[in-house]
Amino acid sequence: MRSHIHGVRSGQSMVALLTTLSPLAVSLLLWVSQSVAQENISNAINNNSSATTVSLGQRDNASVNNSDVKPVIYVDNPQHLRELQEQSFLRHSLRLSPGRSTDGKDGNVLGVSLLEQAATLGSQLRHIANNELGVTHMQATFDELPYSDLERREEDTVKEMIQSLERKFTVFSSLIEEMSKLVANFYSEHRERELEDVMHYADEHKYHPCCLIPDNYLEYRSHFGTRVNEDLCCDSGFGSGDHPLPEDFYAAPDNLREMFIMNLRRYPTIKWQYFMSVNGLHTEYPAHRPGTSIGADCGQSSRHRHVYEATVRSSGWNIVLLYDLGESLTPRLLLTAKAIGHQIISTLQQRDNIAVLGVAKSIFHPSASCLRSTLVSATHDVKESIREFVDYMEIENERTNHSLGLLSALDVIASSSLSLSSQNASVLLVYMSRGVLETVRQTRLVMKRVAERIESINTRVVISTFGLGLVSDEPSLAKKFLEDLAYQNFDKYNIQFSKVGNQGTLVLLDSTLSVAPLINNFYNVVQEPKAYNHSPWDLVISEPYWDDDGKETVVSLTRSVHTDEGKIVGVIGIDVPLANLLEDITHFNSPAQSYAFAIDSRGNVLGHPKLGRPETWTLPLIPTDITLLEQVPGFSSVRDDLINLSSGHRYLTENSEDGSRKDELHYWWCHSLSCGWVFVVAWLDSGLPHKRLSRNIRPLPPTALFHRLDLLSPSEARVCRHFNQMATLDGSTVFLSVGSYVSPLSQIANGPETLGAVQSITAYLSDSTQLIANPGLRMGVRTDATALYQITELWKTQFHNSELSKYIVRRYVATPSGVTLMYPGTLLDRTYDPRSQAWYLGALSTPGRVVVSAPYLDPGGAGYIVTVSHTVYQGRSAAMHSPADPVVAVLATDFTLGYWYKLLLDLNPSCGNYGALAGKASNVRCFLMNNEGYLVAHPSLLAPSASPNLGADIPPHITHQEPVVSMELLAGGGGLLSKTSCGRWWHGASERHYSLRLPTGQVVASSGPETGQVDNSCLRYTLTSVPATNLILGIINQTCSPSVAFCPCSMDDRLCLNCQLVEAGACECPCECPLLSRPCAASVLDLSSATTQSSAFMDSLSNYTSDSFSQHWQPYFDAGFMKGQLMPQVLELATQSPDTAPTCGRTPEAAMPLQYSIGLLSHLDTCLSLSCATQMTHSSCLGVVGCIWCSLTSDRQSRMAHPHCTEVHQCYGGVLGGPSPYPHGLATLPHSDNTHGASGNPIGPVAGGIMAVFMVVAVAVYCYRQHVGGGSSRSFYTPANFQSQPHQHPLYQSQPTHQLDNGDEDLLGDMSGVGLGAAATVSPYRMNPGYRRPPGLADSSDQGYSTMTPHDDSENLNYNDLGGIVGLPINHMVEDFHSSSGWSPPSSPVPQERESDGLDNHNHYEPSHTLLANIKRSGPNIIQVPVTVHMVDTV
Repeated sequence: MRSHIHGVRSGQSMVALLTTLSPLAVSLLLWVSQSVAQENISNAINNNSSATTVSLGQRDNASVNNSDVKPVIYVDNPQHLRELQEQSFLRHSLRLSPGRSTDGKDGNVLGVSLLEQAATLGSQLRHIANNELGVTHMQATFDELPYSDLERREEDTVKEMIQSLERKFTVFSSLIEEMSKLVANFYSEHRERELEDVMHYADEHKYHPCCLIPDNYLEYRSHFGTRVNEDLCCDSGFGSGDHPLPEDFYAAPDNLREMFIMNLRRYPTIKWQYFMSVNGLHTEYPAHRPGTSIGADCGQSSRHRHVYEATVRSSGWNIVLLYDLGESLTPRLLLTAKAIGHQIISTLQQRDNIAVLGVAKSIFHPSASCLRSTLVSATHDVKESIREFVDYMEIENERTNHSLGLLSALDVIASSSLSLSSQNASVLLVYMSRGVLETVRQTRLVMKRVAERIESINTRVVISTFGLGLVSDEPSLAKKFLEDLAYQNFDKYNIQFSKVGNQGTLVLLDSTLSVAPLINNFYNVVQEPKAYNHSPWDLVISEPYWDDDGKETVVSLTRSVHTDEGKIVGVIGIDVPLANLLEDITHFNSPAQSYAFAIDSRGNVLGHPKLGRPETWTLPLIPTDITLLEQVPGFSSVRDDLINLSSGHRYLTENSEDGSRKDELHYWWCHSLSCGWVFVVAWLDSGLPHKRLSRNIRPLPPTALFHRLDLLSPSEARVCRHFNQMATLDGSTVFLSVGSYVSPLSQIANGPETLGAVQSITAYLSDSTQLIANPGLRMGVRTDATALYQITELWKTQFHNSELSKYIVRRYVATPSGVTLMYPGTLLDRTYDPRSQAWYLGALSTPGRVVVSAPYLDPGGAGYIVTVSHTVYQGRSAAMHSPADPVVAVLATDFTLGYWYKLLLDLNPSCGNYGALAGKASNVRCFLMNNEGYLVAHPSLLAPSASPNLGADIPPHITHQEPVVSMELLAGGGGLLSKTSCGRWWHGASERHYSLRLPTGQVVASSGPETGQVDNSCLRYTLTSVPATNLILGIINQTCSPSVAFCPCSMDDRLCLNCQLVEAGACECPCECPLLSRPCAASVLDLSSATTQSSAFMDSLSNYTSDSFSQHWQPYFDAGFMKGQLMPQVLELATQSPDTAPTCGRTPEAAMPLQYSIGLLSHLDTCLSLSCATQMTHSSCLGVVGCIWCSLTSDRQSRMAHPHCTEVHQCYGGVLGGPSPYPHGLATLPHSDNTHGASGNPIGPVAGGIMAVFMVVAVAVYCYRQHVGGGSSRSFYTPANFQSQPHQHPLYQSQPTHQLDNGDEDLLGDMSGVGLGAAATVSPYRMNPGYRRPPGLADSSDQGYSTMTPHDDSENLNYNDLGGIVGLPINHMVEDFHSSSGWSPPSSPVPQERESDGLDNHNHYEPSHTLLANIKRSGPNIIQVPVTVHMVDTV
């Protein structure tokens, strides 16, 4: 020990001596510089060749002896090197010598062993996992708890799932039956009265267009995904109602609306309810406007038309679209023709067949070969290809050859007649043309050729024409031609025609885009609608489809409405979210290694763990065969049984991951008789015993806290503010995700837990007698909650006593049953599911290891954080566990981003000398990244900058921050850094990502350039893995500016910059690309079997040309290779057969912040007492919760004369007054009254004055309009009784009648509090700071609580409607409100309150802020105060 201390002191003395004699040392170094440089380089080469360090290549000696390179002096001491570099007279390059240990085996950097640093860091993280997360305590708890054997009952489970689905269909069918009888009886009665009174029903009916509902009559409802009015129905199908309604017009009775309202009250999971009459009227509840502005989409509505057609027609459509693209067309008429095509395409289903052509002087086809000569099934990809073809059509500067176009279309029908004749089907040819011909002779010639071709076709052909730009009262040759063609009047031209003419229709169109009313039921000329019996309940169940208005995948349940005589009146229907029908599959939970999925009758997946929760999907579900998700050898035979057998059991045998045993993968399945869906439960039998916690363990203590802190009395817990969350330090809170309930989607639809529900849940969880009824929780929830709660005292102790507490934001744990425990106890969003979060999924993927996430923005307002997570195994008495054991819980802790760089500084102080961090030039930088290449700690992440690196919320990646290292690792081979790709087939995207696999206990070091490569020898790096974690430690020593290196990265989104080429060796940031549509693709099984039969297929990939690649893979994968060019090295996505092509895993959900009411949090005391001002240095401030080192002035360029540590909200990104990374309204609230430094500019009073002036002007405009416009005829969406004039109601006047200028719209939006806002898409890979909640009021909630769904945000809070804060009922305020436009809301015919336990005052409206109870309370939780809100953002 003494000798060691003596050696250290001797070393320090030597450094001091060299510093003192630096001038002499410089002279000596100048004399021996060349020889020293050569000797150092030679030694480095020898060490590289003899070391066990993994090298990417050998340095080229010739590059060192280049005479053009300046002499290099290598200095071992960093301090001495900086002093020498300050000597301007030196003519040599000074570099830091790459120090190594004597044996050269441990990758020493700057004299410190990298392996030792990694081992030390691994020990620290293990200490964090054991003591801060509480892994050892939690594992010991589960080891001590009693277990009982788990009975295997998968067969019964899957049958129970199907029975639950059938019960839902039965309930919905009974609702539809009741509504159907109501409509049919009303129709019969009304027709009788019409015959007696000789009065047309259309003359007295009121048409209420959905497209004309004003903004301030709509409120946002998260369940519907848009703004609705639950008091009203609205109509579509006849545009804005400006034109007279048809004589046979019929609509549903008014009391159908009351039934709609009652149905929603009884079954809140229902989404849309509607009636569609045979004449084209579509009445829907609740009322909502499809467009973003009044009157925008009046003529484009085709809503539910495909559902209508599937209900009233026994067979599908066969339709050919022919477009006239000649020179006689105008751009406006072309838009009209395209609108017709899109309307028709939107009504098609997979059972329908379609073809499309364009004609001018020649024929134009879609690019896909299968769409050129025959009718094809209208699959998703076929419709997308046809839409693209229609969108890109252009007017040709040529005359139209009508004969060529019509004969080509008839040839397509003829080539398809063989497959169609067996169905005794007909084909409808739709010709959209101006019909321009010069003479009658030309007309006869065209008609003759058409007649001859139809004669030769066995299939029945019906022709309908759309006369573009033609007027009915103006006779013309074009009009006569199109009319004769549609009616097949061949006799008029003395043309022999032996067949019976099939009369079509002629529709004359001007340049209007309101095509929907004009093409309703245009297919009736082929087949009249009928009432068909589709099932025992006469119920038609649609395929799942994307609801554009509600932004969710839904299933339509419909039946035809007909009279006793069999005459069809229309279709009645209900839309149900797919998530509701699949909730048992999505939230399936079993202690064993099992999961569940669902497929349709074609084998396409409906729900699967890899797809995530359907209620969180933001994209349509693209038909994807289950083979692409169940990639197990031999599954194709199982797939056949799943589809063909009503129920059964099969198993497959495969080797375990470690190859030590044979695992059996069992499948149990059962069919639904109603819809043909197949539910499957899969179980991986690894030979381990399956147990679950015994029911006899002691329950939760009565003092345990539920997460609904807003419902607690002050005596139960002290509520405080933890950044942007309501929290408490009195204990942990229990949160039950929706998956913890037997009916998850009903829990979401019913809104947040009421006080009565919370009391029932806590009583059940703490019941020691087991006599209290289960309030709807799944089995195992109570025992899981009891087990997790045992860690509360440890967390509280660590929070108050641990040195690391100042770097920790929160601690939490979750189980597979959805039970979550969190400290500090926190109020969480109702839709939050911990099992879908990245920290949970990451821990499950690598059990037993410390898993560190990439940095992300904390939804609770603590800034950028990094989550550490670790698994807990099922208990064993011997306490000997392995990664193969079942996981019963995942523990996690959120650390600040700065803490991770502090760890690096503690390991190696020289890491803090990097220029980006210290504000001066330096050459050493250290970093941490996880095994996917995402940076956890890097100098650039903490560097103050005008444009923060995390500003776009895209996790920082090694390819972006260190492109030189990334390119060398990719080019070096050995699989150290591998770029892979996978497919998210169900959403039509492919992902490109990276994985790092470093040898355990070894160091990866940089190497010199090889022949033809760029010399980056002045940038040296070493990497090694951190033991028992997913982290990799790296240190870079950069002695000069390396050669330019660039990895393409998009900083705006995750779209790849080059989606046409996928090279495994090309450096780019992780990204994604859309998969090209595959309209001509064969089934997956056909393609995979054909590929498997060719044994040489995978062996000859290197010799593949673009032609062969396109032939086999273009239907599934994007490819952009030049013809005849050899295929480059591509990823597995494009080189494996579809049944073995890599499929992406489950995409983690982004946690969304919980929206609180106005002023609610600001009146709570803070949970943490921050003392940022006491942190006097950058190192002491680094990573402290809520603090940041402020070093740049507000101009974001100049450095502060006195940098200091301050609260984050004052200096985001280290910039004084810097912009908040949070969306507007979610910025971190102050944690103290002391600003600890300079504040921003005093813009609050100025902005307040501006707002005052604006309000004065607004009031003046309001008064003026009341005075001037009081006697005008302008009317808005007014009385609910629908007192109307014929054909139109004053509430729904067309747009020209009440045109608003921009100023009026803004004023109206301010007064109503529901002004229009933008909603940004939430990427599944990141939290989007540009995200905005759709306008309107928030969901119906309990006292003090308001949820935030993926469509919610606090930007559009109702600042004018502050009555709710002081207890004034929201519905009272809305009803008493008077707008400047003179309209008033309608009265509801029935009460709108949802069912409750009577303890909470629910109302129909959804306030954007909390309603407090009208009771007297005392203590810190009272928040009944008047508030003056200045809409000023000082951040």
